[in-house]
Amino acid sequence: MDDSEIIELYFQRSEEAVTQTASKYGKYCYKIAYHILSSREDSEESVNDTYLAAWNSMPPQRPSVLSAYLAKLTRRISIDRFRYRTRDKRRDSQYALSLSELDDCVSGGNTTEEIINVRLLADTIGIYLRL
Repeated sequence: MDDSEIIELYFQRSEEAVTQTASKYGKYCYKIAYHILSSREDSEESVNDTYLAAWNSMPPQRPSVLSAYLAKLTRRISIDRFRYRTRDKRRDSQYALSLSELDDCVSGGNTTEEIINVRLLADTIGIYLRL
């Protein structure tokens, strides 16, 4: 099916438009998403989100090159998903880094209990040696 016919199906709000888009450009969109995300599940989800974005944006917009339009949507959606996925990891690593920096600030000295135990042991050894 020709791109102009697929676009016309979108304007008619026919669900066949999504089916034709998936059969003609599904692998192309998946390849773009996979190169960004490196995850099969996330790539498939991004491609499905691309179909939804095309469905929602097509009636007001009429792309001149459907493949480029779908590539732009897929790239944008995949990059957003990548940023979302890596955002939590970055926050966790910053948290661990902050804790490791605090290790230098916190006293590495003995606790009060350890100090008392050392003094008691020293006193006991001193009494034993004096006998």
